Amino acid sequence: MHAEVVVEGPKNDSAERAFALATPEAGVVVAAASTEPVGGCGHGMGWFLRRLGVHLLARLTDRPERGIADCLADTIAETAALHGARCDLGHEATPAATVVACRVLDHEVQYLVLGPGVVHLHHDRGPSSRMTGPDGPLAAARARPGIAAYAGVGTARLYSLSGASLAADGTARPPAGITLTFGSPAPAIR
Repeated sequence: MHAEVVVEGPKNDSAERAFALATPEAGVVVAAASTEPVGGCGHGMGWFLRRLGVHLLARLTDRPERGIADCLADTIAETAALHGARCDLGHEATPAATVVACRVLDHEVQYLVLGPGVVHLHHDRGPSSRMTGPDGPLAAARARPGIAAYAGVGTARLYSLSGASLAADGTARPPAGITLTFGSPAPAIR
C-alpha cells in the first residue's frame, strides 16, 4: 500500500486542526470537530488529535483480532487516561474529533468514519463507492469510548480495489486526507 498524506488547514494553525498518518497497513485522519475554544483540558486540540491519531494507528496495526470500531474505543479510553486528573473530561467543550481510518487485514480493507468525514473506495471495475459518518451529537470522538459504536464501519475485498481516499473535513479547510494505492500484493496485518 502506498500512501499520500495531506494536511492543509488554516495557515496559522493547521497542526491544531487536523492530523493524518499512515503505515503500509493502515491510515488514520483526525480533525477538530469544532472551531470553538477547548474547555476543561489544558493540553489543547493539537495534543488531543496527535494522541488520538497515533494511538489509533498503533491499535489498528497491533490488534488485528479487534474490530476496527473496538480499536477506536480502545484508543479513546487510552487517550482519555492520558489527560489525568487535571482535565475535566465532562466539560462540554472538551476536545472532540472527526475520525476516518482504514486498514488492510488479510484480503480485505476495513474502514471507519466517525463524524463529518468520508471514505471513497476506488474499485478496479465500476464506480467508486462512498461511506460517510453519522451526524448529530454522537458524531465526534471525545472521552467516551462508547461513542465508537456509532461510527460507520465496513469492509471491502482488497482484490477489487485499486485504492481508497480518506478525508476528515471537521474544521480543517481544505480537509485533511490520505490517498491510498493498493498494489499487488498489498502488505496485510496477520
